[in-house]
Amino acid sequence: MSTIALTSTSKSNSLLRQIALGGLIIGTADAIIYHWFVSSVLGGYPLTTVFQYIASGALGESAFAGGIATALLGVLFHFIVSFVVAGVFILSANRISLIRRYPIVCSLLYGFGVFIVMNMIVIPLSAAPPLPAPTMPQLIVNIVDHILVIGLTLGILVKRNANTNK
Repeated sequence: MSTIALTSTSKSNSLLRQIALGGLIIGTADAIIYHWFVSSVLGGYPLTTVFQYIASGALGESAFAGGIATALLGVLFHFIVSFVVAGVFILSANRISLIRRYPIVCSLLYGFGVFIVMNMIVIPLSAAPPLPAPTMPQLIVNIVDHILVIGLTLGILVKRNANTNK
């Protein structure tokens, strides 16, 4: 096997490892910080209902009658989205030198972009029932969650990996 093939394979494995780690970290952190603490503890919504709402993106209103099974499906969907979000940023950073040069700034902007895409495109086009408009504090918390928990986490991961690959 040639050196180029070995380098390409090890780089692919490194990217997959980074995507897996990023998806697990942002998925877990977002589930704990936003879904559990903000939505359940502060907002008063049962955690089961929060994850059923995520499942309702595919199942519609019937997700709320599915009990723990649809809540677990919501957890699965949440992590699938987390892996996709991590994969897009990490693969972009691999291809776009600007992101590697300024990973923190780019990741904060990316986190805001994820908020926009999820709330203006993905959720409205899904089968999830519409939610009432958030209050200004709720909107700010949701935006900050996306920027810091999702964006910043991915930026730190890309920066850390760039430093180890020097």
